[in-house]
Parts: sequence; structure tokens; C-alpha cells
Amino acid sequence: MKPLPLPQLLQRNRVMVVCSASFAYLLYAALTALVDPPREGWAALANPKNIAAAVALLTAAVTLWQPRHVQGIYALTSVGYLLVAILEIPRAVAWGDMPMHLTLWLTLNVLVSYLVFGTRLGTGVNVVSVLTMLVSVLMNGPVAPSNLADWLTAAIVMGGTGLIAFSTVTFIEQNLSADLYTTERLRAARKDALTEVLGRSATEEELERSIQQALKNRAPLSIIVTDIDHFKRVNDVHGHGAGDDVLRSFGKRLRRSVGGSGGQVGRWGGEEFLVILPGLARPDALAVAERLRAEVAGEPIAGLDVTASFGVGSLRGAEDNAEDLFARADSAMYNAKRSGRNSVR
Repeated sequence: MKPLPLPQLLQRNRVMVVCSASFAYLLYAALTALVDPPREGWAALANPKNIAAAVALLTAAVTLWQPRHVQGIYALTSVGYLLVAILEIPRAVAWGDMPMHLTLWLTLNVLVSYLVFGTRLGTGVNVVSVLTMLVSVLMNGPVAPSNLADWLTAAIVMGGTGLIAFSTVTFIEQNLSADLYTTERLRAARKDALTEVLGRSATEEELERSIQQALKNRAPLSIIVTDIDHFKRVNDVHGHGAGDDVLRSFGKRLRRSVGGSGGQVGRWGGEEFLVILPGLARPDALAVAERLRAEVAGEPIAGLDVTASFGVGSLRGAEDNAEDLFARADSAMYNAKRSGRNSVR
């Protein structure tokens, strides 16, 4: 199985983190209600803890439904949790109490925010949360010194947790950026610089991979070797710049024609290109080659009327290999050349 790219893994991790935190809060709300049933009866549904449980349930449900929008969903969730904290803090201050449960969940939210939003937005969310908590405590004072010390301790723990999360997520983001940069460079290295189709080595790798996949799945595989007719004449008459334009447009036309059906196009060398067609037996590949021939001949390429010759080869079984498959297609292409060019064999 092909591993997922890092951005997709990171997105999957965001969804897992949000759902885990949400389900953990729902479990906390359910177990604490069983261990210490509220005396208010049904009226307890309106207390901040149960409101937060409703927010957590809605968050988990919407995240599972629309995982691509997990960051936007959790932004709204953070606002909901902040409003719950604003409701809970005045009651705690009035009782001279320190709501340990509230601060523990706010601390967990610090970690979740960094993992979901990244360093910049995560820092903003957490600074707002801590400041909101402290301002709400002070506005609902006076607060006894011992109680104020508890609140300050909670703020320091949240800040320390935030610094640890910031460092961890910064490390993740830096490695993700490095991976993306490396991936782009590798992708660029696999391409032919002029035509932007696969280069020779990448084409050979794709051909080997396609053969192994076809044998594993017992599926057909065909290739097309194509060569632009009289290409030397294009360079001699119109110049190498025009020749480069023809090669570039020719590769683009091939890729556009077969890319939608899973085909791969590579430049084998000079004006010779290879088209890999997974899942196609020889009759279907011949039809594709004829379509490509007609498309090339039917419309100017880079402003010039050119044609190309095409040779088709198909995988014969487990005893076949890339060299033999290419040799048959290449030989068929040269037969097309000898038959007058602008043809398929």
C-alpha cells in the first residue's frame, strides 16, 4: 500500500485529536454524573459542564461528517468552550472555589489547539483563552489570595503546556515544510526539464512498477513508443528553439490525451516518447495509438504541421520483462516508420 503524503497524515491526525478530546469530555461528563449525580435533576442540563458536553458531542459529530473542515469546526468549538468558561468562572469565584475540572480541560484544549491550528493560530487561541480566564476572575472579584494563587497556578500550567506544545508543533511544521520541499524537488527531478513529462529514469521506474502491478493483478498492460517524424528537418529549417517548442507541445498533447485514464507519458530520449497504458490489452492500445496519431496530425503543434509514428507492445505474461516489452514496441514503431510514417503498428 502506498503511504499517504505527510499533509494528508497531518489532516487525519487533526481529526483524530479533535474526536479523541471530544469523546474524552463526553466520557468525563457521563462518568462524573454517575458517580456524583446532580441534585438539580433535569435543571442540571443547563449547567456549564453539560453545555460543554453538548458542544463536544456536536464537535465530534460534525468533524466525522466533514473531516476536511476540522480546523473551522474546532475554531467554533473553541469559542463555545470559552463561553462555557466565562459562565463557570463567576460561580467559582463567588463560592471561593477553584474549579479543577475546568482548568484541566482548558489545559487539554491548549494541546488540541496547537495540533489543530498550528503554531500561529494556536498561540492566538491560547493567549485569548488564558487572558479571558484571568480577566473574568479579576472582574468577578474580590478574590481571596489563596484562591488567586490557585488561578495563577492554573494560568502558569496552561502557559507551560502551551510552550511545550508550541515547541513540538514547530518541530512538526519545520519537518513538514522540509518534506514538502524535498518532495517537490524529487518530483521535479523525475520530470524531463524541457517537456515536463517523466524523464528517462523515471519512465523506466514507472514501466517496471506497472509491469509488476499488472502481473500481481493479472491485468493487461500495453505501451506505446512514438517518435516525431522528420524531427531533424524541424530543427534544420526552423531552428532548435522551434524544435524545443514542438517537443514541449507534443509531450503535453500526449499527457493530456492519456492522463485522464491513468496513462503515463515519459520522454525516452530525443524526439522519442513512451506511453504506459495500465489495464489496456493490445487492441485497445492500438485504438489509443491511432487516436493519438490523428490528434498529432490533425492540428499543428507549436504552429508547425508534424506527424508521428507509433508502435504498440503488450505484456505477454510473467515471463515477459521491461526490456522485451519495450523492444517489441520500439520495433513496431520502426515498422511504422518504414511503412511511410504517420502510422500505427
